Amino acid sequence: MVVSLQNEATIFYYTTPKMNKTTIAILSAIALTACNAPTQQQNEEYIKEEGFIFGTTYHITYKHHKSLQEQMLKKLREYDNSLSTYNPNSTISKINRNEDTELDTLFVNVYNKAREIYELSGQRFDITVRPLSQLWRFTNGHSDTISIATFDSIMSKVDSVKSFIGLNKTSIIDNKLVKADPRITLEAAALAEGYGIDIAASVFEENGVSDYMVELGGELHLKGLNPNGRKWRISIDRPDEGSNEFNHTSQCIISVSNCAVSTSGSYRQFYYTADGHRLQHTINPLTGRPVEHGLLSVTVVGPNTITTDALSTTFMILGPDEAYELAQSLPNIEAYFIFEDKEGNRHETMTEGFKKLLVSPK
Repeated sequence: MVVSLQNEATIFYYTTPKMNKTTIAILSAIALTACNAPTQQQNEEYIKEEGFIFGTTYHITYKHHKSLQEQMLKKLREYDNSLSTYNPNSTISKINRNEDTELDTLFVNVYNKAREIYELSGQRFDITVRPLSQLWRFTNGHSDTISIATFDSIMSKVDSVKSFIGLNKTSIIDNKLVKADPRITLEAAALAEGYGIDIAASVFEENGVSDYMVELGGELHLKGLNPNGRKWRISIDRPDEGSNEFNHTSQCIISVSNCAVSTSGSYRQFYYTADGHRLQHTINPLTGRPVEHGLLSVTVVGPNTITTDALSTTFMILGPDEAYELAQSLPNIEAYFIFEDKEGNRHETMTEGFKKLLVSPK
């Protein structure tokens, strides 16, 4: 959506979130134009391109003398062939079907990062949680009220499903994934989507691009300056029920560069039980249940999107207090939390470094 403003144009990129990703808007202050030139040193201008891939939208803005979109899409197709559970021929899909499969580098990178965050989170970030998400009907998103009978029926099956949940029940041996139980399945979207952004960004790095923005499904990887010669401005949505890409309000705006940004939230996909409890779509694998704390939204800024993506989900599992403590202890990580107390009053907290990213003091 482009809105003219006197002699300039403000360009907003809104994305429809998948699963737990909230909307992020990218604001730049001038119109973007694409231009081809015979050499990289001549006539470089900002190129803006967008499209649809993997069931979501992408937007890219970068300063270069020619389009790099096709190179980026080629890289993303390689990612799809490795880590997409929607692709029946992908490495992860074959693993989930217990086929004898040689692992590729992309899968190994994501698996190793998942093990790192698994240990960091006290085993609460777990890419084997998919069967529990299916049990609670959150694999495709859900927002509804469930009866006591349905809730009790789901709870009666939780312990049985938990018996084959746990990333520590898997390992890589001779470049193959070994499972302690064949019923174990993987769903790496909580960090693989972020890794896809890093893969896309690598195209611009390989081509010597010093100023770029890559957005895919609400995840961001940013470098250098925007077309106005300033840091990139990111608008973070206020976590209101019923908000979407066409109906939302900005909570705050940050100014960032040379980093990744991910936001997760609980306010768009959830259950209400018959007695009024709201069950978020994020599952705690240790309890087998959706989390019930008051954290509504968390935004993470860090060095790469695979990390910010994984941590934003991790923080949503931990809840506002424990997540804030963990965020403060991690190097090169800044975070912003919006949460409600038991009385329904809304609060926010952020790391000291995040405060410095705000366009204007809150």
